[in-house]
Amino acid sequence: MNCGRGFARHVILELWDAKNANSAATIEKALRQACEIGNLDLVKIFIHQFSPYGVSGVALLAESHITIHTWPEYGFAAVDIYSSKDNADIARIAEVITAAFSPCQVNRIHIDRGTQSDD
Repeated sequence: MNCGRGFARHVILELWDAKNANSAATIEKALRQACEIGNLDLVKIFIHQFSPYGVSGVALLAESHITIHTWPEYGFAAVDIYSSKDNADIARIAEVITAAFSPCQVNRIHIDRGTQSDD
């Protein structure tokens, strides 16, 4: 049985040669801007700065979450954008977050969540 598009969209971004990957302020700003521009309902942002480097940031949304985890020593940032809001602008959200890091390479994976297949 196939029930169509599903009820949520999940985009995974892998950002290579990511600038600002050790900046908690950059990550918090990117999360706030992404929520505003992407038409998401922000509940709360959590940021944790690791020692000696690395940051994890979570935007808890009414409709799910955005997470950013960085490994500055490798110039890498891993991003998850997960939303069930129909009018969320996932493409703009991804653009805002990507721009915050100015990466040289972006790997993007899109998953429709909540679908059923015949398998």
